[in-house]
Amino acid sequence: MKTVLVIFFLSVQSSYSGNTESPATEETFDTVQFYSSNGSNWRIKTYATDRDVHIWSLGENVTDIVALARSNTEKHYGDVLSEGYIIETEEGLEGVRRELAKKGVPVHLEVTNFGAVFWTPEGSHYKTKSRPEK
Repeated sequence: MKTVLVIFFLSVQSSYSGNTESPATEETFDTVQFYSSNGSNWRIKTYATDRDVHIWSLGENVTDIVALARSNTEKHYGDVLSEGYIIETEEGLEGVRRELAKKGVPVHLEVTNFGAVFWTPEGSHYKTKSRPEK
């Protein structure tokens, strides 16, 4: 089964709970990510300032996670996009790690207990610290 991880690096670092935003540094930047595997699809937003993460289930009926990732991220974050990576593999998380390494991206994945997976910078740990407004 295909596993897909789409990662967009943003040119800002922010805090959701602090409602702050400042320019990114080489080590500290927000991301928008999409993950699809085993019939589950997720959207992930990381907030670098306080290492906060928000994860939304997109359900099972996502036809093209890459197209959704591109259109959604360009619509909401187009003015602060800096880099993007599309990882597609038939070899699960090990395949994702291998493809990240091939692209020169640090191989550091956070794996949740409910099935979502997302990338974070080496040496960091993100967890949900705030709740998004509906």
